[in-house]
Amino acid sequence: MPSPAPRPINVLLVGGCGHWAATENHIPAILNLQKKAAPVRVAAICDPRDPYNPALLALMPDLDTLVQRDKPAWIKPHPGETPDRLEQQLQQAHHEHRFDAVIVACDPVAHYPYLKWATDQGIHVLCDKPIVCVEDAAWNPDRAAEIHNRFDTLLRAHRARPGHLFAVPLRRRANDAFLHVGELIREIHDDHKQSLTMGRIDVAGGHFRLPEEYALGNAHGYTHGVGALSFSSYHYLDELTRYLLLAPGQISALRLTLQYVRRVGDHLATGQNDALATLLRPRSEAGLPAADLAERVLLAEMDFGFTVDLLDSQQRSHGVLTYTFTSNSLSNRTVGTLAHDVQDDVAFREKGRMSQYVIDLHQGSLQHVRLTKNDAVGETYTIRVEHRRNPLIGGSGRLETVYENAHTSSAVTPRDITAAFLAMAAGGTASTDVTDKIAFLDGQALTHRVFAAMYRLIATSHHDAIPCPSVLVDLP
Repeated sequence: MPSPAPRPINVLLVGGCGHWAATENHIPAILNLQKKAAPVRVAAICDPRDPYNPALLALMPDLDTLVQRDKPAWIKPHPGETPDRLEQQLQQAHHEHRFDAVIVACDPVAHYPYLKWATDQGIHVLCDKPIVCVEDAAWNPDRAAEIHNRFDTLLRAHRARPGHLFAVPLRRRANDAFLHVGELIREIHDDHKQSLTMGRIDVAGGHFRLPEEYALGNAHGYTHGVGALSFSSYHYLDELTRYLLLAPGQISALRLTLQYVRRVGDHLATGQNDALATLLRPRSEAGLPAADLAERVLLAEMDFGFTVDLLDSQQRSHGVLTYTFTSNSLSNRTVGTLAHDVQDDVAFREKGRMSQYVIDLHQGSLQHVRLTKNDAVGETYTIRVEHRRNPLIGGSGRLETVYENAHTSSAVTPRDITAAFLAMAAGGTASTDVTDKIAFLDGQALTHRVFAAMYRLIATSHHDAIPCPSVLVDLP
């Protein structure tokens, strides 16, 4: 853990009433620092929800403790307000409180104005993933192109301010299982110059909603015209690009191809939503009107698949990676619509959402590594790492390591990253065991380019009759 901050530090917490900030990560980390006498104070919370609302505080005890202790000002952003108006609100709050750091934990499509304002002011930034997303990027190519443009604008503004901190708390960057895999990949590349040549990341999110619940915003919502790619996917894209950069060999470019995309409207039209919905509706404690979903919701991406060709400077292919994400998969959801979802007291929790994946990576003929996980969100996560090497370089058959309670038992957690960032933002030092596992804006350039390119392909596919070559084979 970092040493106490050497000087008082005022924090603006954007999205401070959300589950991740108020319950899982940022506020618990700040409260822990305060217990250690670090002079860290949340001076303001920016959120559409009132952080002093008793109904909210009854469900978020850490937020309750923080607002009683710090008495932060409430900045309420208004739907549809112009960037200039929001900037005026932020500037006035900054004049009154002199923020040293801004933590951005709101909906990803709302990140950019806060990030740009803070960076232009020279205020240190901690931003949850994905750094930049844009409304309607799933179907509007011009909006999708803005993801890349805005990230580059942020990167230029950040680089123009030497000493400015811009950090991203990516949990898997600090997870012991993913770190172990990175060490294995780096070792073979350092010793034998062998790049990654084949890999697949298959994620089954099991993210089930009743049709009318797609009209709800909140956590992992679809109401802004973007979907599954803007949620948990960024973590896996970051690991993909991180492993590529650990073992690049002769690879100098990536060619991305969209193989498949299935949108919310496609999913509902097939009736695949009906079986579990029939079982859940009688269990609902609150009613919602029948689904009459906006076009932007129906066009948001739900399932998708990409291939990534690994090319050298002469455009020769050295291998291929595939990434698939499926929301239309197993869910263990057993409850219907809850009153809290309808009343918007707390962010919509993905009841029954799964966290299942297979990550399968090959370094030519020399090494194979596989990570697997098969859990429901909220369970104690277990990650298995299987590993083989060619016997000529020390391989001794299949080795397996099991990481129980894989996220919270890692040596470095997201709360540690938040605490370390605040210590650095206050001019102090933090343990290198933590800081070397923090992602910073410069290091996210490749991940964000891939993320932006994927959205451009998804948006383009909405307009192209044949987004990529295919052959139709009938079932017998």
